[in-house]
Amino acid sequence: MYANKKALSLIPNIEQEYVPLFRYAFGSTLLMCIAMTFVWDMAYLTPVLALSFIAPGTTVPSFKKGILFVITIAITTFIGFVFTKFFIHMKLVFIPIQTLAIFGIFYTNKLNAQVKVFMLISLLLIPLLGMQSIKIAHAFMVTFITGACITIVLVWLMFALFPDKDISANEIKSISKANQNNDEKERFYRSLEKIFIVLPIVLCFFFFQWTGAVLVLIFVAILSMQETFNLKSGFAMIIGNLGGGILAIIAFQILTMVPFYPMLICIIALGSLFCASHLFSNKKIAPLYGMGFSTFLLITGQFLTSTDDASANVWIRVFQIMTAIAYVLIAFSISKAFKIKPNS
Repeated sequence: MYANKKALSLIPNIEQEYVPLFRYAFGSTLLMCIAMTFVWDMAYLTPVLALSFIAPGTTVPSFKKGILFVITIAITTFIGFVFTKFFIHMKLVFIPIQTLAIFGIFYTNKLNAQVKVFMLISLLLIPLLGMQSIKIAHAFMVTFITGACITIVLVWLMFALFPDKDISANEIKSISKANQNNDEKERFYRSLEKIFIVLPIVLCFFFFQWTGAVLVLIFVAILSMQETFNLKSGFAMIIGNLGGGILAIIAFQILTMVPFYPMLICIIALGSLFCASHLFSNKKIAPLYGMGFSTFLLITGQFLTSTDDASANVWIRVFQIMTAIAYVLIAFSISKAFKIKPNS
């Protein structure tokens, strides 16, 4: 599909080292603009989750992988909705089933991180929304699957407009194998560790119905995918996400003064170029800009699509994200202190 990349490229004469940067900046801006234009349920999630497809070190998904991605998300989301519809009021039945499903996502090495994050968000948010209304959960199911379709199509478009140099099939396979963990015992214990981190916060959402703190659940799910999480990386995440929150607050203040759609496009484009220029550098702090930009898109998208008082809630959203990071950091630290190592 992408064998002749030069023929497909509509943006010629860009040095190869800048191609991923512009792909990331243009792709994230386009996705955000589409999401904010059509404003489906939780539209702000789509551009944030799609960033993992165009992040540093990624390659274009083949047609087969793209279709399998959409089918996997569709099946997972539909099954999650069906179980929510019939078992959400039977918590002693629903919670163990959901826990086993999440454990399976953590444990398997047949799926890449992008697919796993989409599946986690789906299985965590549908029950939360189903507790409010099954109609809301159904609407989210439809729009989440639609968002997955939009994501993969636009990712293909971005790689067509900004193609990488030719990468052989063997190189792609070696990259995917390098990201796999084939040690079953190690995967089992890591998955168990992640379950003990995610499960308490899920139970709190179930029994206390924290429907106003969706960002906490989203970030806990995303952060739980980290293979390593320690005090140093946790502090770095706090700094990176706090920076993204501050950028979102600045964007909110500008859009309050100049509430025009072209201004939103300019803000997103400038923010994406600024973060991408650092993210695709060789600096040690480069990953912080990726975290910050995700937070920037998430908070900006939420206050733009929210019907609540945005000026009051934008600071609360920043605090919620900081709370999620702090919780995961503490949970990982406790888990590490009592970690049971698999027998070699």
